[in-house]
Amino acid sequence: MNPASDSSTQDGGLFANSRFVRYCYARLLSLIGQNALIYGLFIAVISEQESSLATSAFVLASVIPSIVLGLPGGLVADLLPKKIVLLLSMALRMLAVFWFIDLDPGVEGAIGLTFLFWTAYQFFAPAENAALLAIVPRERLAHASSFLQALSLVAQLLGAGVVAPLAVKLLDVEGLSMIVLGCLGFSALILLSLPHLTYRLGGQARDVVWWRALPGGYRAIAADPGLTSTTLMRVLLDTGMLMFVVAAPVFIEETLDTGAQNAIYIALPGAVGLALGLLLAPLLLTFVSARGLALGGFVCFTAVLLALPFVDAFAPEIAGASGPVRDFTDWLGVSDAIVATMLLLPIAGAGSSFVHVAARTDALDDRRDPGRATFHRADLRDV
Repeated sequence: MNPASDSSTQDGGLFANSRFVRYCYARLLSLIGQNALIYGLFIAVISEQESSLATSAFVLASVIPSIVLGLPGGLVADLLPKKIVLLLSMALRMLAVFWFIDLDPGVEGAIGLTFLFWTAYQFFAPAENAALLAIVPRERLAHASSFLQALSLVAQLLGAGVVAPLAVKLLDVEGLSMIVLGCLGFSALILLSLPHLTYRLGGQARDVVWWRALPGGYRAIAADPGLTSTTLMRVLLDTGMLMFVVAAPVFIEETLDTGAQNAIYIALPGAVGLALGLLLAPLLLTFVSARGLALGGFVCFTAVLLALPFVDAFAPEIAGASGPVRDFTDWLGVSDAIVATMLLLPIAGAGSSFVHVAARTDALDDRRDPGRATFHRADLRDV
Protein backbone atom coordinates (compact mmCIF):
# COMPACT_ATOMS: atom_id res chain seq x y z
CA MET A 1 0.00 0.00 0.00
CA ASN A 2 1.35 3.43 -0.90
CA PRO A 3 1.84 5.75 2.09
CA ALA A 4 0.23 8.54 0.13
CA SER A 5 -3.10 6.75 0.34
CA ASP A 6 -3.05 6.40 4.12
CA SER A 7 -6.56 7.02 5.45
CA SER A 8 -5.43 9.22 8.31
CA THR A 9 -3.75 11.54 5.83
CA GLN A 10 -6.88 11.73 3.69
CA ASP A 11 -9.15 12.46 6.66
CA GLY A 12 -6.86 15.05 8.21
CA GLY A 13 -6.40 17.26 5.17
CA LEU A 14 -3.43 18.11 3.02
CA PHE A 15 -1.46 19.97 5.69
CA ALA A 16 -2.13 17.33 8.32
CA ASN A 17 0.20 15.17 6.25
CA SER A 18 3.53 15.69 8.02
CA ARG A 19 5.44 14.20 5.10
CA PHE A 20 3.94 16.78 2.73
CA VAL A 21 4.77 19.62 5.14
CA ARG A 22 8.40 18.46 5.36
CA TYR A 23 8.50 18.08 1.58
CA CYS A 24 7.33 21.71 1.27
CA TYR A 25 10.05 22.92 3.63
CA ALA A 26 12.69 21.02 1.65
CA ARG A 27 11.41 22.41 -1.63
CA LEU A 28 11.24 25.98 -0.29
CA LEU A 29 14.82 25.90 1.03
CA SER A 30 16.13 24.34 -2.17
CA LEU A 31 14.45 26.92 -4.41
CA ILE A 32 15.48 29.87 -2.22
CA GLY A 33 19.08 28.72 -2.40
CA GLN A 34 18.93 28.11 -6.13
CA ASN A 35 17.28 31.43 -7.03
CA ALA A 36 19.64 33.35 -4.76
CA LEU A 37 22.74 31.66 -6.16
CA ILE A 38 21.87 32.04 -9.84
CA TYR A 39 20.92 35.70 -9.44
CA GLY A 40 23.95 36.41 -7.27
CA LEU A 41 26.28 34.75 -9.77
CA PHE A 42 24.87 36.82 -12.60
CA ILE A 43 25.35 40.00 -10.60
CA ALA A 44 28.96 38.95 -9.98
CA VAL A 45 29.53 38.18 -13.67
CA ILE A 46 28.28 41.52 -14.99
CA SER A 47 29.96 43.42 -12.15
CA GLU A 48 33.40 41.95 -12.81
CA GLN A 49 33.25 41.83 -16.58
CA GLU A 50 30.68 44.03 -18.31
CA SER A 51 30.73 42.41 -21.75
CA SER A 52 28.10 40.92 -23.98
CA LEU A 53 30.26 37.80 -24.34
CA ALA A 54 30.22 37.08 -20.60
CA THR A 55 26.49 37.74 -20.41
CA SER A 56 25.80 35.46 -23.39
CA ALA A 57 27.96 32.72 -21.89
CA PHE A 58 26.02 32.92 -18.63
CA VAL A 59 22.70 32.71 -20.46
CA LEU A 60 23.89 29.69 -22.47
CA ALA A 61 25.17 28.00 -19.30
CA SER A 62 21.66 28.40 -17.85
CA VAL A 63 19.74 27.24 -20.93
CA ILE A 64 21.80 24.45 -22.52
CA PRO A 65 21.45 21.90 -19.65
CA SER A 66 17.64 22.08 -19.78
CA ILE A 67 17.67 21.58 -23.57
CA VAL A 68 20.16 18.71 -23.62
CA LEU A 69 19.38 16.95 -20.34
CA GLY A 70 15.66 17.61 -19.82
CA LEU A 71 14.56 14.26 -21.24
CA PRO A 72 17.43 12.13 -19.83
CA GLY A 73 16.82 13.67 -16.41
CA GLY A 74 13.20 12.59 -16.51
CA LEU A 75 14.15 9.08 -17.59
CA VAL A 76 16.65 8.72 -14.74
CA ALA A 77 13.98 9.87 -12.29
CA ASP A 78 11.61 7.23 -13.69
CA LEU A 79 14.10 4.36 -13.59
CA LEU A 80 15.85 4.92 -10.22
CA PRO A 81 14.51 5.32 -6.68
CA LYS A 82 13.55 8.94 -6.17
CA LYS A 83 15.43 9.46 -2.90
CA ILE A 84 18.71 8.27 -4.44
CA VAL A 85 18.33 10.66 -7.38
CA LEU A 86 17.35 13.54 -5.09
CA LEU A 87 20.23 13.10 -2.67
CA LEU A 88 22.89 12.48 -5.34
CA SER A 89 21.88 15.49 -7.42
CA MET A 90 21.61 17.64 -4.29
CA ALA A 91 25.10 16.52 -3.24
CA LEU A 92 26.43 17.51 -6.68
CA ARG A 93 24.87 20.96 -6.36
CA MET A 94 26.37 21.42 -2.90
CA LEU A 95 29.81 20.29 -4.11
CA ALA A 96 29.61 22.83 -6.93
CA VAL A 97 28.88 25.63 -4.45
CA PHE A 98 31.64 24.46 -2.10
CA TRP A 99 34.09 24.34 -5.01
CA PHE A 100 33.20 27.91 -5.89
CA ILE A 101 33.76 29.10 -2.29
CA ASP A 102 37.05 27.21 -1.94
CA LEU A 103 38.65 28.18 -5.26
CA ASP A 104 37.15 31.65 -5.92
CA PRO A 105 37.57 31.04 -9.69
CA GLY A 106 36.31 34.40 -11.04
CA VAL A 107 33.99 35.00 -14.00
CA GLU A 108 34.87 31.79 -15.85
CA GLY A 109 34.30 29.76 -12.70
CA ALA A 110 30.97 31.48 -12.06
CA ILE A 111 29.79 30.51 -15.53
CA GLY A 112 31.06 26.95 -15.03
CA LEU A 113 29.30 26.72 -11.67
CA THR A 114 26.09 27.92 -13.30
CA PHE A 115 26.36 25.19 -15.93
CA LEU A 116 27.09 22.48 -13.35
CA PHE A 117 24.31 23.66 -11.06
CA TRP A 118 21.68 23.62 -13.83
CA THR A 119 22.97 20.24 -15.04
CA ALA A 120 22.39 18.69 -11.61
CA TYR A 121 18.99 20.37 -11.41
CA GLN A 122 17.80 18.59 -14.58
CA PHE A 123 17.97 15.34 -12.60
CA PHE A 124 16.79 16.78 -9.29
CA ALA A 125 13.59 18.49 -10.49
CA PRO A 126 11.92 15.46 -12.18
CA ALA A 127 12.65 13.25 -9.15
CA GLU A 128 11.33 15.94 -6.79
CA ASN A 129 8.09 16.28 -8.78
CA ALA A 130 7.64 12.51 -9.10
CA ALA A 131 8.16 12.05 -5.35
CA LEU A 132 5.03 14.11 -4.74
CA LEU A 133 2.90 11.16 -5.93
CA ALA A 134 4.28 9.04 -3.09
CA ILE A 135 3.48 11.72 -0.51
CA VAL A 136 0.07 13.12 -1.48
CA PRO A 137 -3.09 11.06 -2.19
CA ARG A 138 -4.10 11.11 -5.85
CA GLU A 139 -7.36 13.00 -5.17
CA ARG A 140 -5.42 15.85 -3.50
CA LEU A 141 -2.70 16.08 -6.12
CA ALA A 142 -4.23 19.13 -7.84
CA HIS A 143 -4.43 21.09 -4.57
CA ALA A 144 -0.89 20.13 -3.68
CA SER A 145 0.40 21.18 -7.11
CA SER A 146 -1.32 24.56 -6.84
CA PHE A 147 0.16 25.17 -3.40
CA LEU A 148 3.64 24.16 -4.58
CA GLN A 149 3.40 26.55 -7.51
CA ALA A 150 2.60 29.38 -5.09
CA LEU A 151 5.47 28.18 -2.88
CA SER A 152 7.81 28.44 -5.88
CA LEU A 153 6.75 32.07 -6.35
CA VAL A 154 7.54 32.80 -2.69
CA ALA A 155 10.94 31.13 -3.08
CA GLN A 156 11.68 33.17 -6.20
CA LEU A 157 10.75 36.38 -4.41
CA LEU A 158 12.81 35.55 -1.32
CA GLY A 159 15.79 34.11 -3.18
CA ALA A 160 16.24 36.53 -6.08
CA GLY A 161 14.49 39.54 -4.58
CA VAL A 162 15.66 39.53 -0.97
CA VAL A 163 18.42 37.05 -0.10
CA ALA A 164 20.64 37.58 -3.15
CA PRO A 165 20.61 41.41 -3.20
CA LEU A 166 21.16 41.74 0.56
CA ALA A 167 23.84 39.04 0.73
CA VAL A 168 25.79 40.44 -2.23
CA LYS A 169 25.60 43.95 -0.77
CA LEU A 170 26.49 43.01 2.82
CA LEU A 171 28.54 39.81 2.52
CA ASP A 172 29.73 39.67 -1.13
CA VAL A 173 29.30 36.61 -3.38
CA GLU A 174 31.24 34.31 -1.05
CA GLY A 175 28.86 35.10 1.80
CA LEU A 176 25.91 34.46 -0.49
CA SER A 177 27.41 31.09 -1.43
CA MET A 178 27.62 30.12 2.25
CA ILE A 179 23.93 30.97 2.70
CA VAL A 180 23.05 28.91 -0.39
CA LEU A 181 25.12 25.99 0.92
CA GLY A 182 23.18 26.15 4.17
CA CYS A 183 19.80 26.20 2.38
CA LEU A 184 20.73 23.20 0.24
CA GLY A 185 22.18 21.33 3.22
CA PHE A 186 19.04 21.72 5.34
CA SER A 187 16.91 20.75 2.34
CA ALA A 188 18.98 17.58 1.87
CA LEU A 189 18.58 16.65 5.54
CA ILE A 190 14.81 17.01 5.31
CA LEU A 191 14.69 14.89 2.15
CA LEU A 192 16.85 12.27 3.86
CA SER A 193 14.28 12.05 6.68
CA LEU A 194 11.37 11.44 4.29
CA PRO A 195 10.55 7.74 3.76
CA HIS A 196 8.91 6.12 0.74
CA LEU A 197 9.47 8.69 -2.02
CA THR A 198 9.00 6.27 -4.91
CA TYR A 199 5.41 5.84 -6.08
CA ARG A 200 4.44 2.28 -7.06
CA LEU A 201 2.30 2.21 -10.18
CA GLY A 202 -0.41 -0.38 -10.25
CA GLY A 203 -2.75 -1.99 -12.72
CA GLN A 204 -2.72 -0.73 -16.28
CA ALA A 205 -0.46 2.24 -15.48
CA ARG A 206 2.41 -0.12 -14.65
CA ASP A 207 2.50 -1.26 -18.27
CA VAL A 208 3.05 2.28 -19.58
CA VAL A 209 6.79 2.81 -20.09
CA TRP A 210 8.63 5.92 -21.20
CA TRP A 211 9.27 4.81 -24.79
CA ARG A 212 5.51 4.35 -25.28
CA ALA A 213 4.32 7.36 -23.26
CA LEU A 214 6.61 9.84 -25.01
CA PRO A 215 5.33 9.33 -28.59
CA GLY A 216 1.82 8.85 -27.20
CA GLY A 217 2.00 12.27 -25.55
CA TYR A 218 3.22 13.85 -28.79
CA ARG A 219 0.39 12.25 -30.77
CA ALA A 220 -2.19 13.40 -28.20
CA ILE A 221 -0.98 17.00 -28.52
CA ALA A 222 -0.60 16.97 -32.32
CA ALA A 223 -4.07 15.48 -32.84
CA ASP A 224 -5.81 18.37 -31.08
CA PRO A 225 -5.27 21.85 -32.65
CA GLY A 226 -6.46 23.60 -29.49
CA LEU A 227 -4.10 21.62 -27.28
CA THR A 228 -1.28 22.21 -29.76
CA SER A 229 -1.75 25.99 -29.62
CA THR A 230 -1.95 26.18 -25.81
CA THR A 231 1.12 23.94 -25.47
CA LEU A 232 3.05 26.05 -27.97
CA MET A 233 2.12 29.27 -26.13
CA ARG A 234 3.26 27.76 -22.86
CA VAL A 235 6.62 26.70 -24.32
CA LEU A 236 7.20 30.11 -25.90
CA LEU A 237 6.19 31.91 -22.71
CA ASP A 238 8.53 29.78 -20.57
CA THR A 239 11.36 30.51 -22.99
CA GLY A 240 10.68 34.24 -22.84
CA MET A 241 10.47 34.20 -19.07
CA LEU A 242 13.77 32.35 -18.74
CA MET A 243 15.51 34.83 -21.01
CA PHE A 244 14.08 37.76 -19.06
CA VAL A 245 15.15 36.30 -15.71
CA VAL A 246 18.76 35.84 -16.76
CA ALA A 247 18.84 39.26 -18.47
CA ALA A 248 17.14 41.06 -15.58
CA PRO A 249 20.34 42.44 -13.96
CA VAL A 250 21.39 44.04 -17.26
CA PHE A 251 17.90 45.50 -17.67
CA ILE A 252 18.02 46.94 -14.14
CA GLU A 253 21.42 48.55 -14.67
CA GLU A 254 21.12 49.81 -18.24
CA THR A 255 17.41 50.63 -18.60
CA LEU A 256 16.33 51.41 -15.03
CA ASP A 257 19.70 53.01 -14.25
CA THR A 258 20.06 51.49 -10.79
CA GLY A 259 22.18 48.79 -9.18
CA ALA A 260 21.66 45.18 -10.24
CA GLN A 261 21.23 44.28 -6.57
CA ASN A 262 17.88 46.11 -6.57
CA ALA A 263 16.06 43.06 -7.89
CA ILE A 264 13.13 43.76 -5.59
CA TYR A 265 11.88 46.33 -8.12
CA ILE A 266 11.05 43.56 -10.59
CA ALA A 267 10.78 40.47 -8.37
CA LEU A 268 8.01 41.77 -6.12
CA PRO A 269 5.68 43.17 -8.86
CA GLY A 270 6.15 40.05 -10.97
CA ALA A 271 5.36 37.76 -8.03
CA VAL A 272 2.26 39.81 -7.18
CA GLY A 273 1.05 39.45 -10.77
CA LEU A 274 1.70 35.70 -10.77
CA ALA A 275 -0.25 35.26 -7.54
CA LEU A 276 -3.11 37.43 -8.81
CA GLY A 277 -3.25 35.41 -12.03
CA LEU A 278 -3.46 32.14 -10.08
CA LEU A 279 -6.44 33.52 -8.15
CA LEU A 280 -8.27 34.92 -11.19
CA ALA A 281 -7.64 32.11 -13.69
CA PRO A 282 -10.19 29.59 -12.26
CA LEU A 283 -12.85 32.32 -12.22
CA LEU A 284 -12.09 33.42 -15.79
CA LEU A 285 -12.25 29.81 -17.02
CA THR A 286 -15.94 29.77 -16.14
CA PHE A 287 -16.52 32.49 -18.78
CA VAL A 288 -13.89 31.83 -21.46
CA SER A 289 -12.31 28.74 -22.95
CA ALA A 290 -8.89 27.52 -21.89
CA ARG A 291 -7.55 28.39 -25.32
CA GLY A 292 -8.96 31.94 -25.11
CA LEU A 293 -7.49 32.48 -21.63
CA ALA A 294 -4.10 31.18 -22.78
CA LEU A 295 -4.15 33.51 -25.78
CA GLY A 296 -5.10 36.51 -23.64
CA GLY A 297 -2.39 35.74 -21.11
CA PHE A 298 0.20 35.23 -23.83
CA VAL A 299 -0.67 38.60 -25.41
CA CYS A 300 -0.38 40.36 -22.03
CA PHE A 301 2.98 38.77 -21.24
CA THR A 302 4.44 39.37 -24.71
CA ALA A 303 3.24 42.98 -24.87
CA VAL A 304 4.90 43.83 -21.56
CA LEU A 305 8.10 41.98 -22.49
CA LEU A 306 8.35 43.92 -25.77
CA ALA A 307 7.62 47.23 -24.05
CA LEU A 308 10.15 46.94 -21.21
CA PRO A 309 13.29 47.80 -23.28
CA PHE A 310 11.63 51.14 -24.16
CA VAL A 311 10.10 51.83 -20.76
CA ASP A 312 12.22 54.93 -20.16
CA ALA A 313 10.69 56.54 -23.28
CA PHE A 314 7.06 56.39 -22.11
CA ALA A 315 7.62 56.20 -18.33
CA PRO A 316 6.90 59.93 -17.70
CA GLU A 317 3.42 59.56 -19.24
CA ILE A 318 2.64 56.54 -17.04
CA ALA A 319 4.14 57.98 -13.86
CA GLY A 320 2.41 61.32 -14.40
CA ALA A 321 -0.89 59.90 -15.58
CA SER A 322 -2.59 60.54 -12.25
CA GLY A 323 -1.93 62.16 -8.94
CA PRO A 324 -1.67 58.94 -6.88
CA VAL A 325 0.94 57.47 -9.24
CA ARG A 326 3.03 60.64 -9.09
CA ASP A 327 2.70 60.71 -5.30
CA PHE A 328 3.79 57.06 -5.19
CA THR A 329 6.83 57.87 -7.34
CA ASP A 330 7.83 60.77 -5.11
CA TRP A 331 7.28 58.72 -1.97
CA LEU A 332 9.55 55.90 -3.20
CA GLY A 333 12.17 58.35 -4.39
CA VAL A 334 12.81 56.36 -7.56
CA SER A 335 12.77 57.17 -11.26
CA ASP A 336 9.70 57.17 -13.49
CA ALA A 337 11.12 54.17 -15.37
CA ILE A 338 11.22 52.06 -12.21
CA VAL A 339 7.64 52.96 -11.28
CA ALA A 340 6.43 52.24 -14.83
CA THR A 341 8.18 48.85 -14.72
CA MET A 342 6.58 48.07 -11.35
CA LEU A 343 3.17 48.85 -12.84
CA LEU A 344 3.71 46.77 -15.98
CA LEU A 345 5.23 43.61 -14.50
CA PRO A 346 2.08 42.52 -12.60
CA ILE A 347 0.32 42.38 -16.00
CA ALA A 348 3.07 40.12 -17.35
CA GLY A 349 2.96 37.96 -14.21
CA ALA A 350 -0.81 37.54 -14.40
CA GLY A 351 -0.53 36.69 -18.10
CA SER A 352 2.02 34.00 -17.31
CA SER A 353 -0.30 32.42 -14.74
CA PHE A 354 -3.21 32.53 -17.19
CA VAL A 355 -1.19 30.64 -19.81
CA HIS A 356 0.05 27.97 -17.39
CA VAL A 357 -3.34 27.36 -15.75
CA ALA A 358 -5.13 27.30 -19.11
CA ALA A 359 -2.57 24.95 -20.67
CA ARG A 360 -2.80 22.54 -17.74
CA THR A 361 -6.62 22.66 -17.76
CA ASP A 362 -6.76 22.03 -21.50
CA ALA A 363 -4.30 19.14 -21.27
CA LEU A 364 -6.36 17.42 -18.56
CA ASP A 365 -9.73 18.00 -20.26
CA ASP A 366 -11.04 14.56 -21.20
CA ARG A 367 -14.37 15.67 -22.68
CA ARG A 368 -13.19 16.24 -26.25
CA ASP A 369 -10.97 13.16 -26.46
CA PRO A 370 -11.76 10.28 -24.09
CA GLY A 371 -8.49 8.60 -25.05
CA ARG A 372 -6.56 11.49 -23.58
CA ALA A 373 -7.75 10.56 -20.07
CA THR A 374 -5.87 7.26 -20.17
CA PHE A 375 -2.70 8.97 -21.35
CA HIS A 376 -2.75 11.57 -18.59
CA ARG A 377 -3.56 9.11 -15.84
CA ALA A 378 -0.49 7.15 -16.89
CA ASP A 379 1.54 10.34 -17.18
CA LEU A 380 0.71 11.65 -13.69
CA ARG A 381 4.11 10.54 -12.46
CA ASP A 382 5.59 13.42 -14.46
CA VAL A 383 3.53 16.10 -12.67
